[in-house]
Amino acid sequence: MIKKILGTSGSRILNAIASLVVLWIATNELGKEAWGVAGIVLLDVSLMLLVVELLAGSGLVYFATRAKLPTLMLVSYSWSVLVVAFFALLFWGLSYFPDAYQSIVPQGYGSHILALVLINSFHSFNMNVLLGKGQINLFNKLFVLQFSLQLVVMALLVYVFQIRDANAFVFALYASYSLPALAGLFLVLPMMKGEKLTPWPETFRQLFHFGSMTQLSSIAHMMNKRLSFYIIKAYTGIGAVGIYTSGVQITEGLRLIGQSISLVQFSSISSTNDHAYAAKLSLTLLKLSVSITAIGLLVLLLVPKSLFEFIFTKDFGDIKLVVASLAVGVLALAANTIFSHYFSGTGKPRYNLYASLIGLGVTLPTAFSLIPWLGLAGAGISASLSYTAASSYQWIVFSAHTSTRWAQLLPNKADLLYLRAAFAGLKNRTPQRHD
Repeated sequence: MIKKILGTSGSRILNAIASLVVLWIATNELGKEAWGVAGIVLLDVSLMLLVVELLAGSGLVYFATRAKLPTLMLVSYSWSVLVVAFFALLFWGLSYFPDAYQSIVPQGYGSHILALVLINSFHSFNMNVLLGKGQINLFNKLFVLQFSLQLVVMALLVYVFQIRDANAFVFALYASYSLPALAGLFLVLPMMKGEKLTPWPETFRQLFHFGSMTQLSSIAHMMNKRLSFYIIKAYTGIGAVGIYTSGVQITEGLRLIGQSISLVQFSSISSTNDHAYAAKLSLTLLKLSVSITAIGLLVLLLVPKSLFEFIFTKDFGDIKLVVASLAVGVLALAANTIFSHYFSGTGKPRYNLYASLIGLGVTLPTAFSLIPWLGLAGAGISASLSYTAASSYQWIVFSAHTSTRWAQLLPNKADLLYLRAAFAGLKNRTPQRHD
């Protein structure tokens, strides 16, 4: 278990470093306007992928050991093509209303967004199958290949081919999605050996039933995280979006530990029916995730504004303000990630949906009131309030289902002994059976 967490954390740390280098290139060579355009492009891709992942997302992790892979691939790929075709028609219709269209899709990037969504959906299928099969090492290798390609290709485009606009980032995304998608296909295809297609309607129904709750939750969660981008653009301009994007990206580096832990958690508990084991594991990993995130957050908050300006240029000095306003939300998200994977891994994704809807209910009034008033700080405060509300609900449900009390959230000697034994390779019987 710990070996998988460390391996996943290692890849996430490398990703955080690569992301910081990409951010440095963007802020120093592209400027805040071009970086703002790139941020909106990536946001559009992310939102569309949430629809794609109704049948090509975390449901694949759950069903990778419960259904035939050829059938899962047929359903997933077909759904991805249909969703992209739908958005293509939607873009075409919106193009007759240029102001509305360009407020959502940056001018000239509609076709790129559609292509990136389709390629990424194929890549996501491979990644989710590997995760569901417990192939954490292969999952991490593909992930490393993805962000490495993004960094290398973007650097080449900027410094060798002298591309100094959002295209440098967008073309780098093409490389970081397409080549790992192809490599992943060669890893997944051998797993299908000997398996035959089964009637797809039943698989579609199961995936949709599981995925609808999960992805509706993810859609609401993404709106909680990214709705501010559109509101910032409307009230303060695309340059401010570039600054907020940078601040969010830096704080996302703090969440790499929680994300790494939760991936291994999800892979472990999604393949077992032992709910006592799932609850105990999740509680231990919750405390580990929040504790480490808090330490990293404290260090980041001590970084002076002048250092941000030195690294990312004076145009991006307000990154410090964004980080500070997001601080409480970062801790809440560390808990949210663990809770979300617990509910998904135990087949109860509806609670994640309810939590995300509660968060969205907080985001809508606070974002529209705080951003016009406080600007970037308002966006961060709104996000923090939303994440805290969502995580608080998840805790209430988790504690009710597992009979966990507030006092058990405090790290204790048993947690330290568990982690020490895990690092030494001395796993107790319960985790060993499910690892």
